[in-house]
Amino acid sequence: MKKAALFHGTDGTPHDHWFPWLSAELKQYGYQVFAPELPENHTPNRDIYEAFLKKSGWDFADNVLFGHSSGTTTILNLLMANWFPNIKAAVLVGTFLNEKLTAAADWYEPGQFDGLFVQEFDTEKIKRKCPKFIFVHGDNDYACDYNDAKDFCSRLGGSFITIQNGRHLSSSSGITELPQIIDEMKKLELL
Repeated sequence: MKKAALFHGTDGTPHDHWFPWLSAELKQYGYQVFAPELPENHTPNRDIYEAFLKKSGWDFADNVLFGHSSGTTTILNLLMANWFPNIKAAVLVGTFLNEKLTAAADWYEPGQFDGLFVQEFDTEKIKRKCPKFIFVHGDNDYACDYNDAKDFCSRLGGSFITIQNGRHLSSSSGITELPQIIDEMKKLELL
């Protein structure tokens, strides 16, 4: 059985943006899909998320993980956790690596992400847990830095997909489908 886990971002749900479309697409390709609503996600917290996911009963081994915004940070944190198993691939959409852009946003609360960014990303450990990475990023993302994502993708040896004028690749940016993900998964023999 092919399995996938979907992780939404801050103040989000698994019913936002392109997640419903992606879930339906994956199921058509025979995937079993786990799309939880992450607890207390206004202030994403690595420890709270990990405790929740450990108790979920979902077997993450050999999954393809999908994340948006702080959901991508969650994936990277999981890949550095000793308890977390090896996976097949990670798809990181609007990768959130730092607060460079969010700190200036009108919705930002100082300290909001203190429990999310708890250490530096260990690229070697991340690569040992996951052999394939797909990054998808809007070239004019206002929340997560495009160049930082591109550089990090290069360090992980992943493939990078630029969405012209995609902003933060959310429904408020007019994005409710990302067929580029399916196309790249086919190239990487994940479908």
